[in-house]
Amino acid sequence: MTEELYMALQLNLDRFGNNPTVVVKVGPKKIRFDVHKRQLCDLSPFFQAAFNGDFQENSGTMHLVEDDVQAFEHFVRWVYERRIDISLDIPSEMSSKDDKDDLLMARMRQMFDLYILADKYDVPILKDAIMVTLFDAVKEGTDEALHCLRIPTFGDIQHIYANTAQRSTLQKFVTACMTWFVDVKWYTKEFGSDWLRENPEIAADLAIGFARRLRGRRSPFSPGRDASAFLETVN
Repeated sequence: MTEELYMALQLNLDRFGNNPTVVVKVGPKKIRFDVHKRQLCDLSPFFQAAFNGDFQENSGTMHLVEDDVQAFEHFVRWVYERRIDISLDIPSEMSSKDDKDDLLMARMRQMFDLYILADKYDVPILKDAIMVTLFDAVKEGTDEALHCLRIPTFGDIQHIYANTAQRSTLQKFVTACMTWFVDVKWYTKEFGSDWLRENPEIAADLAIGFARRLRGRRSPFSPGRDASAFLETVN
C-alpha cells in the first residue's frame, strides 16, 4: 500500500468514526487494507455475504490471495473517493514515443485489472465508471495516444476473456475496438488467423462484430454516440 493511500485511509478511518472496519489482506504477501465494513458491504454482494452472511468471516479478516494488490489499492481509493485514480493522459514532459506507448499500455492494463476485480466482486457501478473512462479515452485521446488506446494487445484481450464473465462489457468493448479500429485485411495475415484459431471464443465475438459492420451497422464510437453500449446498468 502506498504512503499516499495509507494517509487517505487514516483520514477516512477518523471521518467514519464508530463504523467498524474489516481487514482485507491481498496477494501472496498479504498486503493489509483496513476498510470500513459498511462502505465495502454496501457496494459488493460478495463482501456483504462474506462479512455479514451465514458464512461470514467472524474474525473480520479476509485474505484475497489471488487478487492484484495494485488493483485492490485502486479499488479501495474508489470506494472512498468515487474516482478512478488511473490517468490515461500522456505527461507533457515525456518525449519518447516508446516511453509514451509503454506508459499508456501499462495504465490501460491497470484499468483492465481494476475492471476484473470489480467484475469478480460484482460492483457494477465501478465497472460502468471504468467503461466510461475507457470509452472517452478512445474517442477523445490525442492522435499520438490513440493507437495504444484503441487497439489492445493480444495478451490483454486473452487476459480479459479469461478473467471476466462471458459477454462482460469489457469483452464487448475490446471486441468493438478490434472490429472498428483494425483493418479487416489484417486478420487474413498468418499470425492474425493463427491467433483467431487459437482463441475461438474471441474469434466468434469478432465474427459477430464484423458481420454487423459489413451490414452497415454504425460504429459505437461514431460521433454523437456515448458509452451506453458498454454500460451494465443500461443493458
